Amino acid sequence: MIEDIVKYLGSDWNRYKEVFVESLSSRVPLLDSINRYLLESLGKQLRPMLCLLSAHICSGKVNDLTCSCAAASELLHTATLLHDDVVDDSKIRRGRPTVGAMVSSTASVLVGDFWLSIAMKNIVDVGNMDIIREYRTCLEELSKGELFQMEKSFYLDTTEEDYYKIISYKTASLFHAAMLSGAYSVDASKEQIDAVGEYAIHLGLAFQIRDDILDYSPQMKTGKPSGQDITEGKITLPLLGALRNQQQKSSRKLMADFKHGRRRRVLKTVTEAGGLKYAQDALEEESRKAISALSVFEDSQAKEFLTKLALSLCNRNS
Repeated sequence: MIEDIVKYLGSDWNRYKEVFVESLSSRVPLLDSINRYLLESLGKQLRPMLCLLSAHICSGKVNDLTCSCAAASELLHTATLLHDDVVDDSKIRRGRPTVGAMVSSTASVLVGDFWLSIAMKNIVDVGNMDIIREYRTCLEELSKGELFQMEKSFYLDTTEEDYYKIISYKTASLFHAAMLSGAYSVDASKEQIDAVGEYAIHLGLAFQIRDDILDYSPQMKTGKPSGQDITEGKITLPLLGALRNQQQKSSRKLMADFKHGRRRRVLKTVTEAGGLKYAQDALEEESRKAISALSVFEDSQAKEFLTKLALSLCNRNS
């Protein structure tokens, strides 16, 4: 489906890519070399895709401002990954060595800073205060979410309310910024902006819940090791669902296994206690809410693709 969306976006996608790649030129050999390496291993580029689809569903058109916003969303996303790889001491991302593993942790942080600065330059240069305000809020929430999760991982006292706060900050906020900036770039109406914003939040929550489910699903071939959240002490919805379904004594045993990083035991217990089903039900509810938010828009190709994206998250094989 991603390929179909890229084909639908056509020249708009190419315009975004041009802005994105051109903005990274630095004339610093090491930095340019690392940038080329990163450009060779980009993911689906979902956030710029959502930005462009947002403009399409609101007006049917994409302009230079939209492309700058789309580029900023991917620059910012990649910057956070470069920083996350250092925090998590990750050696592999998307099947390739991380910048930290290939060069150094210092290089990863500095390149992340560069990508972040270019993202902010793109946003400031557009001169639209609504867009600037949206990304400023996003940056604030990304930082708050990371620190809040760090605090909760230390004390191992994450509640379900805490979990949703963390993923709203760490994941949904950038979905929200990407899609709202796309809507603002084409002068969308307030009704359209509200609808796009609601869709983006619920899609972002669904996206992260799905990722957390996959971390507890070693049978799924995701390209990264399962059980990372257990190793890093991150309490996510599958574990919270299992704890909710268990008696107090069993819950204490599960948390003891989690605390000591006993991945196999935790994965097995969470599955048997219905933690994955609990999280899957929540994922499907967020997907339904995202699709419902699109009801204010008339039928279009963009609306169809946004609907399919939300539905695809419910399929653990997609």
